[in-house]
Amino acid sequence: MKPLTGDTLLARVLAKLAAIIIRYPRWFVWPQACLFFVGVLITVFFLQFDTNQNDLVGHNFPDERNFLELQKEFPQQGNDLVVVVESDDIEKNRQYVERLAARMVAETNLFRDVFYQQDPAAAGTKALFFASDDDLTNIDDALHEDIPFIRQFTQTTNLITFFEQINTDFRTASAGTNAQTESMLQALPVLGHILTQATSALQMPGKPPSPGVASLFGSTDVSDIYITANHGRIFLLTTHPPSDELVGDATEELRRLMAQTQYEVQGVNVGLTGEPVLDYDEMVQSQKDMTKATIVSLFLCALIFIYGYNETGRPVKATLCLIIGLGYTMAFTTLAVGHLNILTISFAPMLVGLAIDFGVHLITRFEEELRKGSTSAVALTRAMVYTGQGIFTGALTTAAAFIAMAFTHFKGIQEMGIICGGGLLLCLVPMMTMLPALLLRGRQNVIDRHMKEDLTRAHIENIWLSRPLAVIVVVLLLCGLAGVEIGRGTVKFDYNLIRMNSPKLPSVVFMHKLIDSADRSVLSGAIVATNLQQAISLVPKIEKLPTVADVEPPMDILEDFLPENQGKKLDLIRRIKNEVAPLHFSPPDTRPVDIDNLSATLYSLGGYCGMAVSQIGTNDPALSAQLATLQQTIDSFRKAMLTGDDTAQAAHARKLSEFQQALFNDVRDTFQSLQNQNVTSPLRPDDLPPNLRDQFIGQSGKFLLQVFPKDDVWQRANQERFVADLRKVDPNATGTPVQLLEYETLLKNSYVQAAWYALIAIALLVLLHFRSFLAIVLALLPVAVGTLWLSGLMGALNISFNLANIMTLPLVIGIGVTNGIQVLNRYAEERTPGILSRSTGKAVLVSGLTAIAGFGSMILAQHRGIHSLGCVMSIGIATCMIAGLTFLPAVLNLVSRWYLIIKEPSADKLPTPGQEEPR
Repeated sequence: MKPLTGDTLLARVLAKLAAIIIRYPRWFVWPQACLFFVGVLITVFFLQFDTNQNDLVGHNFPDERNFLELQKEFPQQGNDLVVVVESDDIEKNRQYVERLAARMVAETNLFRDVFYQQDPAAAGTKALFFASDDDLTNIDDALHEDIPFIRQFTQTTNLITFFEQINTDFRTASAGTNAQTESMLQALPVLGHILTQATSALQMPGKPPSPGVASLFGSTDVSDIYITANHGRIFLLTTHPPSDELVGDATEELRRLMAQTQYEVQGVNVGLTGEPVLDYDEMVQSQKDMTKATIVSLFLCALIFIYGYNETGRPVKATLCLIIGLGYTMAFTTLAVGHLNILTISFAPMLVGLAIDFGVHLITRFEEELRKGSTSAVALTRAMVYTGQGIFTGALTTAAAFIAMAFTHFKGIQEMGIICGGGLLLCLVPMMTMLPALLLRGRQNVIDRHMKEDLTRAHIENIWLSRPLAVIVVVLLLCGLAGVEIGRGTVKFDYNLIRMNSPKLPSVVFMHKLIDSADRSVLSGAIVATNLQQAISLVPKIEKLPTVADVEPPMDILEDFLPENQGKKLDLIRRIKNEVAPLHFSPPDTRPVDIDNLSATLYSLGGYCGMAVSQIGTNDPALSAQLATLQQTIDSFRKAMLTGDDTAQAAHARKLSEFQQALFNDVRDTFQSLQNQNVTSPLRPDDLPPNLRDQFIGQSGKFLLQVFPKDDVWQRANQERFVADLRKVDPNATGTPVQLLEYETLLKNSYVQAAWYALIAIALLVLLHFRSFLAIVLALLPVAVGTLWLSGLMGALNISFNLANIMTLPLVIGIGVTNGIQVLNRYAEERTPGILSRSTGKAVLVSGLTAIAGFGSMILAQHRGIHSLGCVMSIGIATCMIAGLTFLPAVLNLVSRWYLIIKEPSADKLPTPGQEEPR
């Protein structure tokens, strides 16, 4: 191994740079301060944050191209914001989604296709064509039975006259026809629904929604009307923003509207989730975590620096230069990449922990030379030339570990390599120019000339240097234990991306609720058919797959588009139209409701119910129970309506007016929709409602088949089986599960690839620096031992590799080899393995601690991926540092007894200690 001297090309360049800095220090301070502020301005005005995780992959892969083509054909695919409403009270859930939807439809700039119920009025003039023949038959039968009751709405415009009609029916029931009596009895549940809703309207703030079609027909299965899960305990509402750029604005506005609605409907648990929300929340949480981690790492690094050197001046100067370098990096990121993503957002605390090392090594050697009696100029020159060569090579090796990422196939990792690799080299600039200029001034320089070296570290180091064989045996024993732990299979790889997010994020919590409550996965695969016939032929093949739970649209909907299947359906729809054709509705009364009059009318109705119960007795227990329930509902409503003073009564009158307008308008719109059904032509794809047409029919007329897996495809094994099944039907199948599988595989493989690239690049740099193959082996010894210990500790502590902390593979190589380079540099310079007694050992120790602080600050992150990265990198840096300070010196001490590793150094042309400082 070639000895380190002052006559190499790099040494002469550094010596010349030191001379210029000593002569013109201000040239290297104020211009850089100005550049820093320019860089900050560039960052503030132009740096973007990209929350779209599809942009991480790049567009050069078949699966990514398939997904992009899917999004181009179906722009809203995978872009749904999902509101989850949860409670044991189905009515509260319904109230909530109705009220929230009313607010959302008013903000078309942020929300498109608000979908929460099967509303015939919103489905257009072909709505009934999408019902099955059995459903149409049931509707026809229900209308035939309920028409006498429905006519009550055509003959009245407010609640008072409506219930007066009901009272008339009760009075004349015994003298009326059997059909009239039967109709009235079937209306009892509907009356109860209406009164229950009216009570809720009085008790809840805000504008009351209509009871809806379910109340009119007495439907007890809410899933027939609303989008639900877990037997109605969960209601769902979906929407999507007009563009990806508006995801953040739409998410924040929707959460504001959700909070307003939750004030009105209390007692429900509400959250917002969906793929774009998860991505957005992950980015926002990562920004918070990284800001906190950067501040904490700066503080800890400065504190370690100050404590390690028992002074504040030089550590503060180094920290200032580090901040200047971070400013350069931010501007470089803005100009070279233009944005940060979920991977690259973690660069700042990394650079803090790594780039401060440059200052640590330079200051430590500068301090050592001063204590040998050198002047400030001589001490600075020797520090920059001797230690500077190691700093420069160490910076290149660590930067090479990052830059190696730029040669992988994963776009997000490429950007990470460019930002961090370039950032490290940019941070080196102020550390090797501005910091030396600042070190020339300061009272500490005078104090250090009269201080003696602390020999404590030398005594400690002598414990293992004098026993190299024992140290090697202990290290090999620890390596063996780590190998046993690895062999047990306890070191695993977790592919699950949702487990990377903060478990406390509401979007994550509610995604898990959907996963746990649904009978199918909430994520879906996608197969695109070129036409209707192909779509119909594909559905049976897909439904036979063992991993598939459901296909949308289902076969019966697709077959509805075939003219030969529409004959019977057309007849049924014509019958329904004829049934409701005579119905004509008047506009509802908009005046405040006369509370006293309505109360008296309902009092009479309650009396009729009581008399009916007495007359029926035990002859018809079910009917008696219905009448008694209605009587109790009337009493509860009257009590709520009559509660309070005159002001409260006036408010109740206005609330009930709003409720009756919503009720009568809903009835009118629903039956007008039935009257307006178009039976003059068969159903065509263009007749689909806009939200369904955009979801299933592409811009060029292609058909989308959404394939829902049975199992949770966030889990790797389920992903692999589901995607393999999909590709049996269509090799170009795409969708989120396919993207997850390819994303995870590519990300992991890219980091492994980057680790190999980094290893090769670092080996070449070490060879170039030392011109010795033995030096490569020695420099990589701390990395090999430290990585083995790291893997063993991860297994023992039950820490898994994941798609965030897999980044440690190339980084540990780059950071760990730096320790070996610094140790070998000092050994080459002085031909002794003892380094703790010199500035190099102290610098390696302090720089290791600062690197641990930089990465360790990420442990505070709530984002579990970033948290795990902080844990694994802190352990990895610590194990490599320990191996570099103990195992490598012991090996050098042992080997040098039998083999001359280095030659005698050539003449040193640098100033000697005690030489006068240049003027």
